Amino acid sequence: MSFKPVSPQVNFPALEEEILKYWKENKIFEKSVESRPEDKIWTFLDGPPFITGTPHYGSLLSSIPKDVFPRFWTMKGYRVRRVWGWDCHGLPAENKVETSLGLKSKREIEEKVGVKKFIEECKRYVSTTSSEWDWYIDHIGRWVDFKNAYKTMDLPYMETVMWVFKQIYDKGYIYKGLRVSLYCPHCATPISNFEVAMDADNYKEITEPANVYKYKLKNEQNTFILAWSTTPWNKIVTPALAVNPKLTYVKVKQGKEYYILAKDTQRMLKDEPYKILQEFPGASLVGKKFERHFDFYEIEKGKKGEVIIPGDFVTAEEGTGVVTIAAYGEEDLAVSLKENIQIVLQLDEEGYLKDFVPKWGGMYYLKADKYVNEDLAGRGLMYREDPYTHTVPTCWRCHTRLIYAPQDAWYVDIQKLKPLLFKTNKKINWFPKHFKYGRFQKSMEFAPDWNISRSRYWGSPVPVWECSPPSGGCGERFVPGSIKELEEAAGQKINDLHKPEIDDIKITCQKCGKKVSRVPEVLDSWIEAGSASFAERHFPFEKKIKLEDFFPPDFIAEYTGQIRAWFYVLHVIGAALYRSPAFKNVLVEGVILGTDGRKMSKNYGNYPDPRQLLQEYGGDALRLYLLGSPVMKGEDIRISEEDYRNQLRGLMLILWNVYNFFITYANVDKWKPPAHYKLQTTNYKLAILDRWILSRLQKLIENLTQKYENFNTIDAVTNLDLFIQELSTWYIRRSRDRVGPTVGNQSDKNAFYSTSYYILTTLCQLAAPLIPFLTDSMYRNLTDSESVHLSSFPAIDKKYIYQKLEEEMTLALKIVEKAHAQRKEAKIKVRQPLLSLFTVTAEPLSNEVLQIISKEINVKEIKNKKGETLSVRLDKTITPELKKEGEARELVRQIQLRRKEIGCKIDQKVIVTLPSWPKEFEEYIKNEVLAQKLEKGNQLEVKF
Repeated sequence: MSFKPVSPQVNFPALEEEILKYWKENKIFEKSVESRPEDKIWTFLDGPPFITGTPHYGSLLSSIPKDVFPRFWTMKGYRVRRVWGWDCHGLPAENKVETSLGLKSKREIEEKVGVKKFIEECKRYVSTTSSEWDWYIDHIGRWVDFKNAYKTMDLPYMETVMWVFKQIYDKGYIYKGLRVSLYCPHCATPISNFEVAMDADNYKEITEPANVYKYKLKNEQNTFILAWSTTPWNKIVTPALAVNPKLTYVKVKQGKEYYILAKDTQRMLKDEPYKILQEFPGASLVGKKFERHFDFYEIEKGKKGEVIIPGDFVTAEEGTGVVTIAAYGEEDLAVSLKENIQIVLQLDEEGYLKDFVPKWGGMYYLKADKYVNEDLAGRGLMYREDPYTHTVPTCWRCHTRLIYAPQDAWYVDIQKLKPLLFKTNKKINWFPKHFKYGRFQKSMEFAPDWNISRSRYWGSPVPVWECSPPSGGCGERFVPGSIKELEEAAGQKINDLHKPEIDDIKITCQKCGKKVSRVPEVLDSWIEAGSASFAERHFPFEKKIKLEDFFPPDFIAEYTGQIRAWFYVLHVIGAALYRSPAFKNVLVEGVILGTDGRKMSKNYGNYPDPRQLLQEYGGDALRLYLLGSPVMKGEDIRISEEDYRNQLRGLMLILWNVYNFFITYANVDKWKPPAHYKLQTTNYKLAILDRWILSRLQKLIENLTQKYENFNTIDAVTNLDLFIQELSTWYIRRSRDRVGPTVGNQSDKNAFYSTSYYILTTLCQLAAPLIPFLTDSMYRNLTDSESVHLSSFPAIDKKYIYQKLEEEMTLALKIVEKAHAQRKEAKIKVRQPLLSLFTVTAEPLSNEVLQIISKEINVKEIKNKKGETLSVRLDKTITPELKKEGEARELVRQIQLRRKEIGCKIDQKVIVTLPSWPKEFEEYIKNEVLAQKLEKGNQLEVKF
């Protein structure tokens, strides 16, 4: 075969379009999967993106390593299933549909359109928003099965989620209870703490009043206990105050009043004279009674109120060492339940004060702040008010400020699971390693119980039918783990698990015989994401699938925000179900920021359009840019079009130039690889440069195999780049005079072409996981085979490892670097020959290596002596003869440049006209430039 000629002026995006078309027409992706044995599996779990989202650099970033490693393990002989998935349920879709329907609140969903129509609109919406992804995923070179993509809204997926809930419930890890969690008043639903923690932009810095309130102690004249707070609306209901029994408190006199606060918080007192009257432990305050600010709510019989209680969470670091206790705080509610304090919930589900609140009933809670403070100040119960700047959490979907609100909801008992979560984490390989016992472990240490129920509509149902005691039931629960089980209990066919159909299904309580409805909540969509390993395969209902064939998956990858989110929920569910890690290896990427260092935002205009850049520079360049950057070790980077563009100018263009040189000269010299090619030396002897580059290639095979196996793309790109630099700037540079129409040594030509062919084909295989487009284009032309991605990953060939030669060549390169530096300092061009180079080396260099150095440095002789310290000295004397030779070499350079400008073929003879030339070098000039003759003329001309 002869090779298809290639142009030195390569258009990478156009090349990639051709390859994309070829892959699709010839089903190369499908063949790469199907050609690997079914009993040799490497499993990869993809985190499904929200179907409402549009592709951006963050989603492209995550998709790239999800392609690199499946490609590598496929080439290692494993079958790697790669199925796309869509995250359909939850607030992202609901918020979009609310907006499209002109709805402003959860209440309007039920009142204006009804749940049935709203769910229908959600289904319609998520069925029409995924088309944009295909183009982006194709153009970054990711292979994934879109055709068989699963959706979390599909019935099989939802059935597995039902099964997951059932398994965890039966193991005692799910309970229903009143607990405090983050809550969005606009969405009228709890929000997971890890959803907020995923993105720093979910926290907003605000400045608002921070107040010290006065609570009058009963039976003590003019004596007030001081409590600091930033939530005036929550002072409407304060049935208790908490102090730390172990802290020291003081009673001070300031003016005519007496105040009590922690000793170490006296900074909170007004800047007015005061006198300390007493010091005492907080324990002595416990049990004292105080007067409520508002008494519209009753303290029920058997409940406590208007009392100071102990709280070990109270500190003197902020505030006064006294905490107001209400239901709207995690520690507040916990201590209230422990101390049997009256619980009053004054907010409705949309954040408005309930009608039973005097004066401000029906007012939004934040709006009420001003009026509450005015009221308390007017009654002399406000001690001081100061501006306070702090960060508050906001809803990750609608950006409404969140509150901590008590919820009677369904929870996963994380506290019970924690020992198991810590234990299973030990078995997971994290890349980078510091996340394992750093951010991931730390986040688990402080994790609250996971609220898995949502007071919304579009999601998998909480699969619990409860014979509710408040409705006269016996308290029995029915928790089905499959559609079949539910059908048998309900006595009807079930085709959809969504609301409102699922809410119409009634069952008969097995204990008391009463008709029972399902609890109204839907599941947090994160439980669906956390069930992906099982649900995307409809496990355990597909009987042909065995758990050990896919769980735990070998690999997952996402950005740092998923440490507290997807990675965490996978981990929880894996541990709860099987006491197992949920994944074996996890790669954590950083975040791509805008050009100004802020989060990428259309409003800021701080990032280039990814589609435009992919069209201009191509997918391989983006892959190299990201895979070689610190973002692949969990660090944040700023998007840089310049760095993206440099990938074309660097590794890719250098590799193309080497490839172009080989193709061009192999065609000129009519060299063809034998059928079933294998590097061998029957009709040629390998030159020292051949042996060196072959040895370097074996090291590259070893290094890249290790880097791929350890999910280290940064070092993989670095090693690949270094090798290509060596290949271009040393091997090819020093081998140029071994090939071409003027060279007669056919044996040495064969050695060069055979070596270069082996190097390039192997290099295509090594780099294929990183740059799939370029490598496939090269490999197909070089080998006339179907695709590099259907080939096997190279293995080291130990007979081509020449360690001593590598060390010798490393020394030679150091000598060359020093000699070139001396030429540069003396302003002597490399084309100007010099007499000699003097070197001192620890070990004598071989004659072959000295000859290579001599040609590179352009000296007639190298004098090498043995010595401890490396020394290089260039003889800079230029004799008349050397000067003429230098002139001849400069003429050759000019003529070659002119040949290129007029489009001469490499083997094309020419006639050269020039004003003068050194006669003793005429044959040299003619031979170098393929000139039939040299003619005298006024200026340099080349004709063919």
